[in-house]
Amino acid sequence: MQGRHEYQPQLFSAIDIESLIPKGHLLRRIDRVLDLSFLPSLTAPLYSKSQGRPSIDPEVFIRMVLLGYLYNIDSDRQLCEEVGYNLAYRWFCRLSLKDSVPDHSSMTKIRDRFGEKTYEEIFDQVVDQCGKAGLVKLEQVMVDGSAIKANASIYAMKERETNDEDRKDDDEPKPPDQIHSKDGFSNNDFRKRGILGKKISNQTHYSPVDPDATLSGKTHETKSLSYKTHHAIDAGSRVVIDCHVTTGSVSDIAVFPERIAAIEDKYEMKIGEVVADRGYGSGASLALLEERGIKSNIPLWSSRSGMTYFRQLEEGFKVSDDGQTVHCPEGHKMRYGFFDTTNGRHTFNVPRAICTLCPRQETCLTEHERKERGKRFYLIEHFQAIARVEAQSKEQIFKQKLWQRMWKMEGIFAEAKSHHGMRRARYRGRAKMQIQVYMTATVQNLKRLAGSLSADLAAAFEKFARKLFGPKIEQRFA
Repeated sequence: MQGRHEYQPQLFSAIDIESLIPKGHLLRRIDRVLDLSFLPSLTAPLYSKSQGRPSIDPEVFIRMVLLGYLYNIDSDRQLCEEVGYNLAYRWFCRLSLKDSVPDHSSMTKIRDRFGEKTYEEIFDQVVDQCGKAGLVKLEQVMVDGSAIKANASIYAMKERETNDEDRKDDDEPKPPDQIHSKDGFSNNDFRKRGILGKKISNQTHYSPVDPDATLSGKTHETKSLSYKTHHAIDAGSRVVIDCHVTTGSVSDIAVFPERIAAIEDKYEMKIGEVVADRGYGSGASLALLEERGIKSNIPLWSSRSGMTYFRQLEEGFKVSDDGQTVHCPEGHKMRYGFFDTTNGRHTFNVPRAICTLCPRQETCLTEHERKERGKRFYLIEHFQAIARVEAQSKEQIFKQKLWQRMWKMEGIFAEAKSHHGMRRARYRGRAKMQIQVYMTATVQNLKRLAGSLSADLAAAFEKFARKLFGPKIEQRFA
C-alpha cells in the first residue's frame, strides 16, 4: 500500500542537535582534535576591557572561518546563511537553535581586527598540536611554490608614472603584427580591449585595485596577476609547517634561504633532509644546505648545469679542493682571469705562448683560442656541491624521493586549490592573501591530525581485540 505523509507543523519541539550529527562526520573528527583554548588570551588585547558592547566570541568566529575554508565557502554572506540553517555547521560553531548567527558585516570587521599575526598564531598552534601528536619531526621536509590568481584583472592595469628620459628604447610598444607582448600576452586578447600592441610588464604597469599583485607565469605562457605561496611540509605526515606568501613575480629560490632558517628557528628543530624540484637546484641553494648540515635531494637547475665543467674534468683538467688553483692536462698552472657574472663562473687560462708549444694543441684548443688567447677553463660557483648532486642524481633512491615529492607536495596544492579555495585570492592585498593561505593550511593540518587520531584509535582497538579474542580474530585483520 502506498504511504502518504501529512505534514503537521509543531509550535514547539525539542531537538537534540548532537544526536543528528553522524558519528563519523568530518566535523566530529575535526572537533575532537581542535583546541582553541588559547584564543581568548590571544585576542584579548584587541578588545577594550571597559567600553563597548560584548563582541562575538572569538572561538565562534574562528570556527565559522574554518567552516568557510573547509567547505570552500568564499562568501561571508553565504557562510552566515549556511550556518543559520545547517545543523552540522551550527553544532560545530557551538550555536544552539535559539542563538543568532553573526552578521556577515561583522565577519569582515573581525577579520580586519585580528590581522595577519593572529592568524599566524592560530596556524602555529595547530602545527604545535600536530607536533604533540608526533606528526612533525622535520626528518624530511619538502618545499615548493605555487601561484595563486589575484582578485584583479590585467585589463584594469594602469601605466606607472615615468619620465620620458627614463624610458628605454626597448620599452616602446611593439608593432601591431607582433604575436605576443614581452610578458606573453596575446595581442588577440588586447585587440578586444582596444590596446593592441601595448607592452605590459611589472616595470611599466601596476594594478590599482590590488597593487601587491604582480604579473607572473611560465616562460612563453600568458601571464596573469598573481601571488605565490611558498610551502614546506613534513614529508612523513604531509603537515604544512610553513606557508609564506609573496607577490607572484618572486621566484622560489629567492625566499628559500630565509624560509629554511625560519622553520628551524620557529620549531627549534634541525631539518634532516630537504626534497624539492629542480627550481631550487642552484649551486647557492645546494651549498647553503650543506653549510647548515642539511641533506638535499634536489636535482640540478638544468641538465646542462655544469656541463662544460664536467666535460673539462673528463679531458684531464685538475681543480684543487678549494677551487683556488687549476692545472691543465699537461700540468701547467692556469692563471685566474675574471668572474663571469652572466653565467656565474670563474675563468682560468693558460697563456697563448705556452699553448702554441703544447703537443695537445690540435685537440685541446679551439680556433679562437689558438689565434687569440690560449686555453680557457670555466669553474662554476659551488662546484663541489654541484658535483655531489650530479653523482647523487644517478642513484635510484634519489629518483624515488622525487617521485614521492610529486604526489605528496603537489597533492597538498591540488587539495588546497580544488577543495579549499586556494586557486584564487578571496581578498586583495598581500596581508589578506597570507591570512587565506594560513587558514587553508590550518584546515589541511586539522584533517591530517583528525586522520592520525582515527588511525591511532583503530590501531588501539585492533591491539585490544587481538588480546581479547586471540586467534579467532586474526583473520579479521589479515
